[in-house]
Amino acid sequence: MKLLRRSVRLTRLVLHVLNGLVLTLLVAGVWRMSADAPFYQRLVSGWLRKTGQILGVRVRVIGEPVGQAALMVSNHISWLDIALLGGAANVRFLSKQEVRHWPIIGWLAEKSGTLFITRGKAGAAAAASATILQALQAGRVVLLFPEGTTTTGNDVRTFHARLLASAFEANVPVQPVALRYPGADGLTHPLVPYVEQQSLWDNLKSLLDEAEIQAEIHFLPLLQTTGVDRKTLAAACEQQVRALVKRPA
Repeated sequence: MKLLRRSVRLTRLVLHVLNGLVLTLLVAGVWRMSADAPFYQRLVSGWLRKTGQILGVRVRVIGEPVGQAALMVSNHISWLDIALLGGAANVRFLSKQEVRHWPIIGWLAEKSGTLFITRGKAGAAAAASATILQALQAGRVVLLFPEGTTTTGNDVRTFHARLLASAFEANVPVQPVALRYPGADGLTHPLVPYVEQQSLWDNLKSLLDEAEIQAEIHFLPLLQTTGVDRKTLAAACEQQVRALVKRPA
């Protein structure tokens, strides 16, 4: 049964990716539509939402994503987070520069408006803040993962404050987002986290085999940047997200 499920889902996923390539070639290549165009945003969001559905993920959304220029900050568990979060809200993601060079996925990410940063180099944080600031000033919602890496999903790592600087400069609010994949024991579903040295294919294969995966996206109330410093705001976001992540199922 698992082999059949994997084969069917993988076929659907491949066709879905090919469909995304064709649509992107038309919209971004032939029509030269900006990634900021509302139609393009809806197209990207719908494509990401369908990706989660193909993988058998049932998403429960609690709260409302912000509908104005803002910075979203979320905990990070898997590459699957991007499909679910992007399917639930029109956002621009912040990703490491290496993703831009991934076959197919990197090109799709670039054309959909993903913001790329080079990590580990002098001035990288300042360059990232400038990139985010430009998007915020253009009225977009930017989503980043301030932990800086994926986790097992059973706790939250430190939210680094430096990337929140752009929200202060643009004078826009910050929206914490808590992401959960509850398993049968109340902890994170063991097949979802994309951590350590696991390959993308091994992680994807395990998800393709699974009958169903539950996911929760909690869009929390906006936090203002006035009257507070970056570290205090980052800590407040971290605490609110941790409270939901560690909450019993």
